[in-house]
Amino acid sequence: MSFVIKLKEEDAFPNALENFKSICGYKPESEKHQRMHASGLEIREFGIHGIDIKAIVSEYDSSVLHDHAVEIDGVRLSCDALFTLDKEKVKKVIFYVMTVDGCACESEELMDRLYADLWGTAYVNAGFELLRKEIEARYIAGNKEQLELSDAFGPGYYGMPTDEMRKFFEILNVEEIGVKLYPSGVMVPIKSCAGFLIVMEKGANVPSEHCKHCAGNPKGCQMCVHKM
Repeated sequence: MSFVIKLKEEDAFPNALENFKSICGYKPESEKHQRMHASGLEIREFGIHGIDIKAIVSEYDSSVLHDHAVEIDGVRLSCDALFTLDKEKVKKVIFYVMTVDGCACESEELMDRLYADLWGTAYVNAGFELLRKEIEARYIAGNKEQLELSDAFGPGYYGMPTDEMRKFFEILNVEEIGVKLYPSGVMVPIKSCAGFLIVMEKGANVPSEHCKHCAGNPKGCQMCVHKM
């Protein structure tokens, strides 16, 4: 079962603002940074009415999980880090693609375009946090003592090669939220992300923090420097 979740810009803005400051290395005691911050806010205000955050989400039961992969309707995605996970404690696997559209800037000024790009990144991060909260509310609310939501698995993380991105487009009807994937592997709108979350009982032996930024190893996890 798949469905679209629309997220409000005004709900994402507080976290997006903090993300924007962090990305820019903002220091409030610096007058130069204060001027740059004001310029960045002007760019955000200029494009505020066009910011559109939405996700397409689909849920599956634990049978789609295997030791080194996820398989849905014959589409198999490699994900080495899953071998540590206790599959019997998994309740749901939630696939998603999320996008933030409308952060482009028509200005010819390089700094204006840079600020718009940074706002896009800030809103992707903030939007994903809202998406997590939506999923937690749907699947965990009322049972937080027994259940938890995993970190995000996806291309470039937890042993999943980046070229697995195309398979998310085979599994989900991503065009429903206006996202396309080019042969190069780039998603458009560019400020988009894809992955899956796992609803599970606590103590499911999730992959370690060392696995988070692993893009996969052809020789498998047994050759990982963190496990040797």
